[in-house]
Amino acid sequence: MCGIFCVFNTFCNNCDNLINQLTFEANIRNRGPDSFNFKVLTWKDTSLAFASSVLWLQGNKITVQPIEDSDSIFCYNGDIFAGFDVSEQKLSGDTQLIHQFIKKHISRNSLSNLDKVQGPYAFIYFDKTSNKLYFGRDIFGRRSLLLGQNKERDTFIITSVAKRQSQFDFIEIPSVGIFCYDIENGKFEVDFWQYKNHHFYGKLKELEKFLSTDVSIINQPVESECETHCFSENANLKALLGIEDMVKSKDYNGESTAIFDTLLNCDTWMEQVKCLKRLLEKAISQRISAQPDFCKNCIKSKSFCTHSTTGILFSGGVDCAVLAALTDQYVDKNKPIDLLNVSFDEGNHYESPDRLTGLQTFEELKSQYPGRKWNFVPVNVTKASLNEDRERHIADLIYPLNTIMDDSLGCALWYASRGVAESYTSPCRILIVGMGADELFGGYSRHRTSFKRYSWKGLQEVLDEDWMNLPYRNLGRDDRVVSDHGRQLRTPYLDERVVEFVRGLKCWEKTYPSENLPQGVGEKILLRSLAYHLGLKGAAVLKKRALQFGSRIANGKENAHEVSPRLAF
Repeated sequence: MCGIFCVFNTFCNNCDNLINQLTFEANIRNRGPDSFNFKVLTWKDTSLAFASSVLWLQGNKITVQPIEDSDSIFCYNGDIFAGFDVSEQKLSGDTQLIHQFIKKHISRNSLSNLDKVQGPYAFIYFDKTSNKLYFGRDIFGRRSLLLGQNKERDTFIITSVAKRQSQFDFIEIPSVGIFCYDIENGKFEVDFWQYKNHHFYGKLKELEKFLSTDVSIINQPVESECETHCFSENANLKALLGIEDMVKSKDYNGESTAIFDTLLNCDTWMEQVKCLKRLLEKAISQRISAQPDFCKNCIKSKSFCTHSTTGILFSGGVDCAVLAALTDQYVDKNKPIDLLNVSFDEGNHYESPDRLTGLQTFEELKSQYPGRKWNFVPVNVTKASLNEDRERHIADLIYPLNTIMDDSLGCALWYASRGVAESYTSPCRILIVGMGADELFGGYSRHRTSFKRYSWKGLQEVLDEDWMNLPYRNLGRDDRVVSDHGRQLRTPYLDERVVEFVRGLKCWEKTYPSENLPQGVGEKILLRSLAYHLGLKGAAVLKKRALQFGSRIANGKENAHEVSPRLAF
């Protein structure tokens, strides 16, 4: 994980001081506590300043940024899990590799090929020969990158994180492709990813409105990303897997877990469960196995470390329970795994719904995986601390987002990922989270509503819409919030191979939100089947509960989509 920053300005003589003047430096440093450096270029009447902080998580030694050679300056924040030689990556990390990849494809004018690289990233690349600045985020938008401008000063900023009160306006750079700014003529271009998302053009229009200028399109997307399943109300089609038929044919006496016994005895269903398990295992292994063998407290001295290096954002629900169970295979048995659980339920002794389910699943994990030390980390937050920290700092991390939902989710995630309990502070450097599971497996209440009203076709349309919205909703915000603690956010459900498999299934092969199945069973039924298969029978049937409500930070009387007065400045 890194913090990256670039400011470019015409008639600017003090760009080397601008980072500190805007008080960005502290936020950039927080993201990468292992290294910080910056470089300044000037020519004619133009100045550019680049800064990077680094959280060392790959390679046998840290790669200091920004990287500069005779042709370019490069700032990079990300992790590449496929697309390069793995053995070389383990030795050198991926920063140098992605730098050379981008340099080669810029020379061929084919930067859209970056959509073939698997993993989360954001980058800034300055081509000294053409005086062009390239920047962008991966296709799922898993890493934050903001664009800011001050029209009066004719100044632009590209940064991982910003500030609300900084004389600049900011917008999240949309994950639609790779952008280019030609400094000589002041023109913006975008090389679109080559798959169709009907939000591409809308997001581009938002950016053009923000910049008050057109953004030229280099390549038009030509392929369709949406599934083209044929939907029919024919009973034979709906019985492809026969879920409801299997359920109706048994007498479960109200025991929801018995439904999974029936499903897992179906060879076709069990094969899907095993395939999902293999893909998630691969995704988790890649995201934790390459990290240096040191926690936050031991990384500088590189002394022998038996502390936790890996944590899991843990509500006890099925998403995080599956990740915890699979993560157990890839973490040294001499090191604990931290389960970070946050509660704002001060008046009820912090016995929030997520605290209770977290403790319940914690006991399941201890019973099912007794060879592992699991640290349950109860993060309790007072109202006074929340108000103070939000105004002082968290609101800047959430910015430029500003709704009630952004407020509650951003604050909850900041405290949870900080991992500070009464008698223990997590020293982990990687935090595994379940983001993307609801969009992939159909976990939201609106999926059940859509199925009830419009059957399978309506459900598929909502699943597609939620998936295409994902890069533009919360992933950038969540990256800014978690990374502020010098931890790396890792999202196994958003691994490209996991996504390809799950998105390739018929909707009834992954979710079955029918009224004939109890809540906590039908929605995300494929993922719940995996949890049951892993021995987590209690977690497999826990109902979906959003973080803001499970932790008791949200006020149910507020409209989640309205602007939060607590984020105003």
